[in-house]
Amino acid sequence: MKFLILISLGFLFLPYSFVYSDQSELTISGQLINLTSDESPVSGIEITLHISSLQKGTQTHLAITNEKGEFEFTEITFLENSLYGVSVIYQDAIYVSSVDFDQKVPADIKINVYDSSSSDKFISIQNASMVFDNFNEDLQTISVLEIITVLNDSNLAYVPGEGPMELLRFGLPEGAINLNVDTNIFESNYVQVDRGFALIASVLPGSHEITYSYEIPYENSNFKYIKNWRYGAKNLRIIMPSGDILFSTNFPDSILNKEIGGRIYSVQETENVSKGFQSVLEISNLPELNWHKKITQDFDSVKFEYSAPIALSLVLLIVGIWGITNTLKFRKRSNLWFPGSSEKQVLEDMISELEIKHDSGNVSDDYYFSRKNDLLIRQSNINETE
Repeated sequence: MKFLILISLGFLFLPYSFVYSDQSELTISGQLINLTSDESPVSGIEITLHISSLQKGTQTHLAITNEKGEFEFTEITFLENSLYGVSVIYQDAIYVSSVDFDQKVPADIKINVYDSSSSDKFISIQNASMVFDNFNEDLQTISVLEIITVLNDSNLAYVPGEGPMELLRFGLPEGAINLNVDTNIFESNYVQVDRGFALIASVLPGSHEITYSYEIPYENSNFKYIKNWRYGAKNLRIIMPSGDILFSTNFPDSILNKEIGGRIYSVQETENVSKGFQSVLEISNLPELNWHKKITQDFDSVKFEYSAPIALSLVLLIVGIWGITNTLKFRKRSNLWFPGSSEKQVLEDMISELEIKHDSGNVSDDYYFSRKNDLLIRQSNINETE
């Protein structure tokens, strides 16, 4: 895991500092400060210097902070077009900083760290946007994009705890599929949990962006989306293309039409959504498959190895229905025959069918009179016992 972190850190500094050098040797120094404890220095902590170049790949150097929180990397050879940065893991949170240069001389680095906590009580959502778009009639899915700004307004770094409820969690509707998550929170991973997903990442004080998209399957023209706002939201916008598809919520604010990027959208904006609030969003007039498309889609989704047995079953079913229908047409009774009819009624049906077959020439006279005699005897025995 640590190896992967070091590789990731090497790529992290790509946007920051291009250094053009004639391979001179310099010293890079800095100080580690704890902002939770009144900017007190932090001693005995390992600092990693990352050097990335196209020629030599990624190199790392280690240093330990002294009692003043100071660290120093000496005899560092600078390569042309190299990239430099430092990182530290403090109380399970990861901190990174680029190395800035002035006239090829590295400036002193100040790394600010914080005490850590696994409590998310100081985590909130500053801004949230829910964009509903691409209502796929063929797949019967709704595409949703959520963009949120997570705020840590404390002087502590949030780090994931050991239990599932000690992770940074976000709710998804039941049955959501094709989840994708992106964030500027460094070294973050996500896992799907009950009713949503969770980020496995440390969240430093300040604002952080998280974007995630998913699809919601639906079955008919109406859909209800119930969402739990675990961290609340200071500002919330719900956006949907204006047109035949409509939505309503349990928020009191009006839904207005607004032009965004040259397109008209229905937008609802609300403020101060409390933590733990459960919103209800109902979408109506969703596009539905007609019966022909639905049958075609169902057949297309059947695996090849099952197609032959299913086709045979359908043929047998159709033949069976045809046979029953034609039989019932000729039966001389008003009530249809189904399993559970009395034996007397069944015998009457059998006699009727036998007469029809004899009249149409499908059975011989000998078979007709012999079979009918047997059925009449059985019928007479039943009448005597009643």
